[in-house]
Amino acid sequence: MRRRSTRPRGLSSLVILALTGAAAASAAVPAHAVAVPCDTAALITAINNANLNVDTVIDLEPYCLYEVTAPYTVGADDGLPPITNNAGVTINGHNATIKRVATTNFRLFEVGTSAAVPGNLTLNDLTVMNGQPGAAIGGGAVLLNSNSTFAGTNVAFQGGTANLGGGARFRTNSTATLTDSRISDNRTTGGASTGAGLYSEGRVTLVNTHITSNRARVGGGLAHSSGALTLTGGSVKHNTAFDDGGGIYTDGNGTLSVTGTAITDNRVTTGGLGRGLGGGVYIGFGGTQTFRNSTIEGNVVTVQAADDGGGGILMFGGALTLDNTKVKGNKLIGEGGHGAGISALGGTLNLLNASDVTGNLAAGRYSLGGGIYTAALFNTPVVTVNGSAIDRNKVSGTGSRGAGIYNAGGTYELTDASVQFNVAPDAPAPGGIWTSTAITSVTNTTIAGNTPTNCLYSPATVASCVG
Repeated sequence: MRRRSTRPRGLSSLVILALTGAAAASAAVPAHAVAVPCDTAALITAINNANLNVDTVIDLEPYCLYEVTAPYTVGADDGLPPITNNAGVTINGHNATIKRVATTNFRLFEVGTSAAVPGNLTLNDLTVMNGQPGAAIGGGAVLLNSNSTFAGTNVAFQGGTANLGGGARFRTNSTATLTDSRISDNRTTGGASTGAGLYSEGRVTLVNTHITSNRARVGGGLAHSSGALTLTGGSVKHNTAFDDGGGIYTDGNGTLSVTGTAITDNRVTTGGLGRGLGGGVYIGFGGTQTFRNSTIEGNVVTVQAADDGGGGILMFGGALTLDNTKVKGNKLIGEGGHGAGISALGGTLNLLNASDVTGNLAAGRYSLGGGIYTAALFNTPVVTVNGSAIDRNKVSGTGSRGAGIYNAGGTYELTDASVQFNVAPDAPAPGGIWTSTAITSVTNTTIAGNTPTNCLYSPATVASCVG
């Protein structure tokens, strides 16, 4: 006979319900999203609530234009309330636009208000336009303060103006990531006038992000002064500086890592303090810079003063490594330019794995170094060329020389390299290599086919160079 259970009827159901409830209680409760109509006042209210941890996900009306006509409160320098919720606020734009439409100056987003009051903001599918802070702190679309965090996917910072970071400023000890985004048509003004698209001081990562058509005195596309800046994919193109760094300006002791990025068609032109340095990239006196699988092409410097140059890259110091990175088709326009491809006035320069310097042009009288120019301005540059070519560069005009390499005070090691088909004016101007100190470390390197000579008429010798 089957024994009858003495357990109270319904106990199993109670246990199951209790266990289910415990599991539900332990599961993360997703943040509730609030839909914001096409109304700026409603957006301000939603941000204030999100800062209080109420409805921290904000969904904007698709394709709406949110016009911000005044600071969010009297005397503020922000059009929208600063993000002070460090647990995170997310704004899903759904292709909407937030635009400053006012004669009053203010930026649009500020994340955190100080290092002691950080914030955390995520923007998705949103355009932020025409921010213009009144104070000289910078960040037209976004100012990211120390200890704060920002992430953006498919966002655009456009038409902003500031003294530092017309598009955005990411400050020291901040963390920022931009993915599949655009920073365009921003500018900087005032005495600093640095980093028209972006001013980077923190831990910043740009993935498949395009920085285009921005204008500054220094750092037309972006400026990097500290921290770690990483670019993967994307481009820096059609930006303008009036003194230094048409595309990228990096100075200080930070690290810059660029992989698979096109740095093209940037320029340094007249209008600043009367100098022109680094059409594509300007590197200051310190830090570590690495470019992999990238292109530095078609950048231009308008030569304004003696020692101007670096159509592709200008470096005063630092430790620069190019790995399978092309420096090609860059130009110096004007008399006395130095280094149409690369000008190194100090630091360490490594060209590795088909990092070819080709087709660069220094156009003007007394031009020096169509491919590479080196001089010991602050310290002696140390150059390694391994498995790379310095070919088909040109200097033109009376007194121009060293179409491939012009060395006025650096040390060179050439291994499995090529210096060929470079063109300078008639003798006594070597087309291949002109050097003031002997270059003795030359291994498996071809120096040939240069016009009018390979190394003949150089003040010092180059090992294994004939003619």
